[in-house]
Amino acid sequence: MNSKEKVLIHRGMDKVKQKDFPVALEIFERVLAANPDIPEAWNNKGVALYGLGRIEEANESYDRCLALDPENLDAMRNKGFLLRNQRKLEEALQVYDSVLQKGGDAYDMESTAAVLTALGRLEEALNCLYLAREAMPLDRLEDEIGMIQEMISNREVPDSEKKE
Repeated sequence: MNSKEKVLIHRGMDKVKQKDFPVALEIFERVLAANPDIPEAWNNKGVALYGLGRIEEANESYDRCLALDPENLDAMRNKGFLLRNQRKLEEALQVYDSVLQKGGDAYDMESTAAVLTALGRLEEALNCLYLAREAMPLDRLEDEIGMIQEMISNREVPDSEKKE
């Protein structure tokens, strides 16, 4: 990637931060027209497309990025977030598992816990949150841990385990 492409990518991300997604998309498309082999441009194009509500195209952009750079954690995170918001939870979990295997951080463990919670796999979600808390002690993690613990304790006991 040359310096002009880097400058354009940064300009595009500034537009994303300003929520000016149409201009950001135009910038990323200009970069990719000149050089379609820049993973960051594909990932950032996906972010702009997601911001515009063009979900399938965003997913395709993340996939293009990952085809060029299978280790791109940002694209994996973005894809996981997209899938999670589409309620494609099993697919999102696979993506987050890959992120964690490739060196993900406490935020990724927290995201994984959110998917596991939505899938009803509360004990696994709780374990993820404990690991996240070890790496990054935050009050919100304590709140999430408390919420999952309460959900686990409020589960209905199956009839076969009820005492008579």
